[in-house]
Amino acid sequence: MKAAGLAIVAVLTLTVPGGAVAAPELPPDDAYPELTARLEGVRDALGIPGMAAALVKDQELVWAQGFGYADLDNQLEVTPHTPFGLASVTKPVAAALVMQLVEEGAIDLDTTIADYGVSAPGASEVTVRHLLTHTSEGTPGEMHVYNGDRYALLGGVIEGATGKSFAQQLGEKILLPVDMMDTALNPIDSWGEGAGSGFEDFRRARGWGSAFEHYPDVYRRLTSPYQLDEIYEVAPGMYHLTHSPAAGLVSSVVDLAAFDVALDGGKLLSDASLEEMWSPAVPTVAGRSDVAYGLGWYVQEWAGHRMLWHTGRWPPSTSALYLKLPDEGLTFIVLANTDNMTVAFPGIGSGDLSRSTLMLTLFEQLVFDVPIIDWTADEGSLVQQLSAVDDPDTRTFLELELWSYRQALGSSGNLDQAAVLADVARAAFPGSRVRLDSDYTNIAGPTAVIPPVISAASVVTFSLVVLGWLVVAAISLLVMVFLLWRPPRAPAGDWLAALPAAVVLGPVGPAVLSRTNADSSSLRRAGAAAVISMTAYAAAWVVSIAALLAGGEEPNPLLTIGAVLLLPIAVGLLFVRVPAVRKESGYASGRALKAAVLPELMTAVLGVGALFAGTLFFDTHVLSTIPHPRSPFFWAMLSLGAVIGAVLLSLHYLLLTKRGMGPVPGLFALGEQVPEEPRFARWRDSWWMLVVNIAVVVLLVAVLG
Repeated sequence: MKAAGLAIVAVLTLTVPGGAVAAPELPPDDAYPELTARLEGVRDALGIPGMAAALVKDQELVWAQGFGYADLDNQLEVTPHTPFGLASVTKPVAAALVMQLVEEGAIDLDTTIADYGVSAPGASEVTVRHLLTHTSEGTPGEMHVYNGDRYALLGGVIEGATGKSFAQQLGEKILLPVDMMDTALNPIDSWGEGAGSGFEDFRRARGWGSAFEHYPDVYRRLTSPYQLDEIYEVAPGMYHLTHSPAAGLVSSVVDLAAFDVALDGGKLLSDASLEEMWSPAVPTVAGRSDVAYGLGWYVQEWAGHRMLWHTGRWPPSTSALYLKLPDEGLTFIVLANTDNMTVAFPGIGSGDLSRSTLMLTLFEQLVFDVPIIDWTADEGSLVQQLSAVDDPDTRTFLELELWSYRQALGSSGNLDQAAVLADVARAAFPGSRVRLDSDYTNIAGPTAVIPPVISAASVVTFSLVVLGWLVVAAISLLVMVFLLWRPPRAPAGDWLAALPAAVVLGPVGPAVLSRTNADSSSLRRAGAAAVISMTAYAAAWVVSIAALLAGGEEPNPLLTIGAVLLLPIAVGLLFVRVPAVRKESGYASGRALKAAVLPELMTAVLGVGALFAGTLFFDTHVLSTIPHPRSPFFWAMLSLGAVIGAVLLSLHYLLLTKRGMGPVPGLFALGEQVPEEPRFARWRDSWWMLVVNIAVVVLLVAVLG
């Protein structure tokens, strides 16, 4: 190393950065096993189950490798084509898209976001440039405040400027031209504000459209997510389902390498746009000129080397690194299926990548000429190796690497070796001031486990189920219309009428159509009642969901319960069950209501139970939690899922009723005389059925969950 090599850590050593460290030529292919072995050691130190890495040299992918497992249960190994979540590494890709639109004249960096129809605090003063540089808060343009939510507003800018969503533009302008077939966006658009956005979610999740055909395959191949629990054991993790220009891209190291080659090769942007994107816009730390942020990229000078980079972290299972050394023609990409690749190093948050073990490994292997130290060795061996190094710059680098490994080992629970390294630092680097910087010495502790619920793959599967339900419902409606036009002439036609009604309305259908017999006018009246009931239920859902969405990002729990359960139950009681009980039993309204409440509750309990049990069953990857329902289409899917459960329940009720013991009011052995004391009026029968239904739901959730 040259004399002033690693002194860029000025805040630690209080020296001034100097010239570049001498760098050897890129090693030949037979040297890459050393890089592979070193990165395997980093993966082990960080406690990461699965990781992938790639190296680009002079616009050519020269090395790519998978490490560990994409699926521990099935011992499925990571490959260079394994998709991972990118989290905030989405930002540089989104920045490239914005700059493409700038070149086309669709977007002006210095136009306010309000001019593009974006509604947000300060929108009339905040420009597109301010969003890209994270300087939109406070006095716009003056101070860097990293904020993913503000960066996500670029989705509204893109849509306002072009009339197309961020996903659509990304697919058409980057994914397809670069042939990124391992790359997709998470299935739910965090910008979804209307039913149209919801349909876009559905279309993209199903892979409809040339830009999205490969999406379902990417979701199926996505590495399983993991996290470290409170005792540093690997546990199932989760991925988030939403996307925006700030986060939510899914990709492989090979695809990101292809993007990098296209970017540097001028296939996506002009040299002028690249220069503007990669020029420092504002320091990330006041008073430091070596760490800055450009347009969607960190820009850092370190030991005489210019670094363009971005990391990503989305707790608990996503972390990523995209690092470019433009002067050396090198690009280094690493993806992992826990968030520990970035959470272990708190200094990264201030825009200083020199804390990262992975970044130091790249320099150690391909840029600097330094001794390779086994940081898992015993204290005596380490002190002896380090004491033998005389070059001050080499010693500076090794000291930084020591503290970085200590953070990596400590963050994964290897506290004994972390303590050894602290002792080694005191013995081998006496008087050093590095240990005074908490960004180097603090060790990330264990975090609370986030329980997984649903996955991107499950969204795709569920969307297919919903599509099937829509087809069946449409056919059932046509059958009902036909029966109203030409009613059957035999009592058996009652069953023919009840079944399609059950598909459309769930348990309400048989209750409504139980009034029918071979008389055509009776059947028509029942059909009309079915249409009224269906309309009432639909109105109840619409009103409930509208109220929920109006509740903001964290809706009131009572509104949520109303949307899922209470208002539809009330509609069912008032419009269907109580009138049916009164007509067929002669009960007064109060007694009819009393007789109808429990069957309605049974419908809700088993219907909602079937929905959640089915969700758990489809969630074979256990990947993620259900996001906030910003898109009404998400609630439409939930509604249809509840109806699917209710349809299954209705068939159960039909069979029970055929045997004279059905708890649905007004539905007896069809075509027979109504008994004097109908069974639905017997509270002991209703309570018994309610207990059975609850037990079934508990059993389903226990077994399938």
